[in-house]
Amino acid sequence: MDESRFRQLLKDELSISFSESARLIARAPHAYKVYRIKKVGGGYREISQPAKETKFVMHWLVGRFFEKLPVHECATAYSSGSSIKKNAIIHAEKSYIAKFDFKDFFPSITKFDVEKHLGCFNREELDGKSLSEIARLCTVAKGGSDNLCLSIGSPASPVLSNSIMYAFDRRIYEWCCDNSVVYSRYADDLTFSTNVKGLSFELPELVRTVLDGIEYPSISLNNEKTVFASKKGHRRVTGLVLSNPGKVSLGRKRKREISALIHKFSVGALSKEDLLRLQGLLGFVKDVEPLFVEKMISKYGYRVIVKILSFRKD
Repeated sequence: MDESRFRQLLKDELSISFSESARLIARAPHAYKVYRIKKVGGGYREISQPAKETKFVMHWLVGRFFEKLPVHECATAYSSGSSIKKNAIIHAEKSYIAKFDFKDFFPSITKFDVEKHLGCFNREELDGKSLSEIARLCTVAKGGSDNLCLSIGSPASPVLSNSIMYAFDRRIYEWCCDNSVVYSRYADDLTFSTNVKGLSFELPELVRTVLDGIEYPSISLNNEKTVFASKKGHRRVTGLVLSNPGKVSLGRKRKREISALIHKFSVGALSKEDLLRLQGLLGFVKDVEPLFVEKMISKYGYRVIVKILSFRKD
């Protein structure tokens, strides 16, 4: 039987034999390490990390094929130079904010969605069998062998999801351009901002209509996370507070939390899990509000901050 173009590439470029690639593709959706991490807002997020050999091929696929896929300019996550600060600051000067969240974003993007999307942009280089094999290799089995979808923890999921949402982002962007609205999507977080009073309340119907109209994926809003805000109240975008002068800030609550964690570390009362979380928070702070890091150095000492940042998990 003739081998697919994909498996031939694995052999030619990665020295993976046909028998090895057949085994790799067959077991890939089931070879994941699954664990949970705490969410900042409470609850847990399930992480599914692929096996090392699968992850190696995924990284190759990202550079070889996926990074060539179209991504709309409004998709502000997962690209070079992107950050939640850049995502937030474009909305800072607008008076009215509307925020929406996709329900089960990565799990809603199926193997068939990946296969269909790749087929739209790689018809000449990859045959149909290759598209199916690549989609299988990049998805995890959820609740059964036939239910394959993107996972949180896969190196392929961010770039694939960004590109798969291209048609949605383009249609939303076109409407926003015609109606004086700024739009950005950071992974599953959608933010709209405008100076036109009352316009924000038209957006839920717009988003649902566009979701219903795109060919793939089949995805829905998490209505519990829909938020409308104005300058009269508290405006927050991707975890950052928008101040009325058009700036972004960590917010008082986040600053108090970071300071308390540093204090716990300084007296030897911080768990390793919380220490790793504090490292991430300080990295986040350096990008968003670097002056706060200087304030923490003044308060707790340079050596304490260096010890926190240099900690490595065994």
